[in-house]
Amino acid sequence: MTFTLLATDTDHGLLGVATASKSLALGRSVPAIDPTVGAVASQAWGNRKLRHHMLAALRGGASPQQAVEHIPELDEDYAYRQVAVVDRYGGIAAHTGNLTSEWTGHLVGKDHTALGNYLTGGEVLEAMSVLFAAWTPEPGQGLIPVLELAQRLVAALAAGEAAGGDARGKESAALMVAEVSEERLTPPELAVDLRVDHHTDPVRELGMLLDRRIAETLTRSQGR
Repeated sequence: MTFTLLATDTDHGLLGVATASKSLALGRSVPAIDPTVGAVASQAWGNRKLRHHMLAALRGGASPQQAVEHIPELDEDYAYRQVAVVDRYGGIAAHTGNLTSEWTGHLVGKDHTALGNYLTGGEVLEAMSVLFAAWTPEPGQGLIPVLELAQRLVAALAAGEAAGGDARGKESAALMVAEVSEERLTPPELAVDLRVDHHTDPVRELGMLLDRRIAETLTRSQGR
């Protein structure tokens, strides 16, 4: 019922998640980031506690693959779950249960993973991955890396929606980007945290919110 892209940028020390769905307010239930270790998304017939378990596993020294392999021990309904994890070092892993709603699946690319369920088809994830891999910033914009990653994630989300997106329609979208940190805070310090909980065109609205965030940042940097 959701399509999501998680990314890690080890060159600039960044973690990010962008997600969209026909479900209401998915930003509260699908993505999570702990800037000290990594980012996670839990969706399909989602178990929000899995976000905690995956991040706790990373904090305990597990790799994303090791964390994902333990899902059956943590959740007896793991066949209904879809989970992806990226860590601050570039590790990536994902799980798609065999009882998640068709079309369902995930793919792993360089520095990112795309996953989705109840999609119009696999082309949704392929479009997201291709756009993310090929994306370049607009010439002369001169944004800091954290905002460039935010733009890249939203652009990938828009590509997935243009390819078909959630087969049921549109309702909500969310974006999180964090700079890797050695200090663990509660709640975590996020550089970008934007959500559209209920809208007829949530991905477009999310892009407009990001544009406002970028404009405010540029204004502050120019001392106005």
